[in-house]
Amino acid sequence: MTSRLDQQPLEWIDRSESCGFEFEGRHYTGYRGDSITSALLAAGQTLLGRSFKYHRPRGAVTLANHDVNALFQSSEEPNIRGDVTALEAGMVLSACNVNGSLEKDRDQIIEKLSRFLPVGFYYKAFHKPKKLFPMWERLIREKAGLGRIDTGWGVRRKAKTYGFCDLLVIGAGASGMQAALTAAEQGLDVVLADENPQIGGSLDYQLVHDAEAAPVRQRLKQAVQAHANIRVLPGHLACGWYTDHYVPLSGPDGIIKMRARAVVNATGVMEQPAVFRNNDLPGVMMASGAQRLIARYAVKPGQRAVVLTANNEGYRAALDLVNAGITVSAVIDMGKPADRGAWAEELKALQVPVLERHVVYEAQGKGQLKRVVAAPFDGKACDGSHAREFDVDLLLMSVGWAPAAQLLYQAGGRLAYDSTLEQLLPQELPNGIFACGRLNGAFTLQQRLADGERAGTEAAAFLQGKAVPAALAAHRDSEAHSHPWPIVEHPKGKNFVDFDEDLQLKDLINAAKEGFDNIELMKRFSTVGMGPSQGKLANMNAMRILARLNGDIIDETGSTTSRPFYQPVPLRQLAGRRFHPMRRTAMHDWHAQHDAQFYHAGDWYRPEYYRGAGAQRDECIVQEAQQVRASLGIIDVSTLGKILVNGPDAVKLLERLYTGGFKKLAIGRYRYGVALDES
Repeated sequence: MTSRLDQQPLEWIDRSESCGFEFEGRHYTGYRGDSITSALLAAGQTLLGRSFKYHRPRGAVTLANHDVNALFQSSEEPNIRGDVTALEAGMVLSACNVNGSLEKDRDQIIEKLSRFLPVGFYYKAFHKPKKLFPMWERLIREKAGLGRIDTGWGVRRKAKTYGFCDLLVIGAGASGMQAALTAAEQGLDVVLADENPQIGGSLDYQLVHDAEAAPVRQRLKQAVQAHANIRVLPGHLACGWYTDHYVPLSGPDGIIKMRARAVVNATGVMEQPAVFRNNDLPGVMMASGAQRLIARYAVKPGQRAVVLTANNEGYRAALDLVNAGITVSAVIDMGKPADRGAWAEELKALQVPVLERHVVYEAQGKGQLKRVVAAPFDGKACDGSHAREFDVDLLLMSVGWAPAAQLLYQAGGRLAYDSTLEQLLPQELPNGIFACGRLNGAFTLQQRLADGERAGTEAAAFLQGKAVPAALAAHRDSEAHSHPWPIVEHPKGKNFVDFDEDLQLKDLINAAKEGFDNIELMKRFSTVGMGPSQGKLANMNAMRILARLNGDIIDETGSTTSRPFYQPVPLRQLAGRRFHPMRRTAMHDWHAQHDAQFYHAGDWYRPEYYRGAGAQRDECIVQEAQQVRASLGIIDVSTLGKILVNGPDAVKLLERLYTGGFKKLAIGRYRYGVALDES
């Protein structure tokens, strides 16, 4: 394990239990508690997958369930998300979307043909001449799949259960835990759910070495675990929001169909990538992804690093790298370091070089980051003629955030762009829906705690029928944590906006030029945001690009629709257990005594035929039919569907719905009916 660090304060791994597994024919060893990705990175395997379109080399980016270019295949399951899937001993894995092997993917040649595959080319090609379309269709289908489905998989079914609570709090970070405690103290039955296997959120990776956070972390975790009115559900993903606060929670034991009277969204934010040439190379990561890797899995993400930042969080990440023994060659600040606060001052004291008003112009390397080229930046454009180079194997991006607001959108909430924080923030929320924390623009720890308390208080007041005015903006930060234009043009391209679909900056520009200058049309023409991550890393930058091209503001540009599920949910979770309700007729015992062979007819257990002495099924059925035709038969129709109709216009209704007449049908009697449709 060449990149494994010494024990970290809050690591998730159990070093006493090793897990051996295979990847691409090689044997590796990790620890219980590792994810697949963390175990591979710990062993020095940085190439994890290939991109969808051009088969470019890809590695870890977020470690937050968004790394869709690091998908794995097992014998039974395709598209395993390695960044969040727990490592199990004996796993045999391979990469998805490769032709041959991961290291020597024969489809790399497609990138050399990229000039002939512009955005939207698939709408304009292949349909002429018509007789060749079947050939093209077969070829496209062969290249388009991600993984292989084995129809002989083993049955692994999980039960579905039903849950009820007064208040469901989604997200167990600082603000979510505080909201749950505040509501529980007022007597509410609270469920606190988080998709991660442990609660704590960014307290446990971004602020793991922050002195202010330590007592807060201990207090909140102990309090929510001990409170009689709070049920804590770690490892449970809130899949989507449905009418009347019906939220399915997908967990290790199956889906809990949770019905809440109100919901607090404390789902946080998703770190966004910067757009520059070769921003997809293995070794280029989100700052929060590297922090997760260090704090949770004790894995060193690189040896020598550069941090690109537009906020104070980038300086916190740089400090964490230094603490992990990684050399930080420079911090590239897109703005002014003087505005970044205490973490920037702490890094300055370590004499780490800081480049003011610079940006990454280009990343270089073949299959792995080797060099970063930085250049001056005026906030909108980059001067590539005055470049500085840094030989590094790790580049962290901390240039902005997008709210994890998918559930808010599904519930009918309205978000608007805030030019102070340079982030979309909730503006109007439906009854019974509340938001807090970084999702709501509260970024400092004290702001998050205060905002969580506010949301918990407002939710309790709502459920108790009290009038408390909503104060969404009460604890929002006054400084931007996102850059309004983290996008750098380059004459040679390969500056990716959407890693899922291999979409470059020029692709979106060309889509707009072709007339697809509406956010929904651009999405469908270019496929931006339509990949496995559903735009979690691409949509915000796509909106910025389209807004600039149209000369609009973000709110005029708008955002695309967010539909359930928030994250992918295995079909086995949705299927639940095999469960066949069995209803028996009043004659069931008589049928059984006469050697009936039963079958399911809907919910009923009905006789299919009566087994004669030594006779086969078909022969028995024929004998029974002959017997009924020759003499007499009795049929029990109590299992058939029945509709009870009553009231003064019962006959009139029936004679409009059925072909037959019903005036002479006596009360309490039955008649077969042939129902009508509109034709």
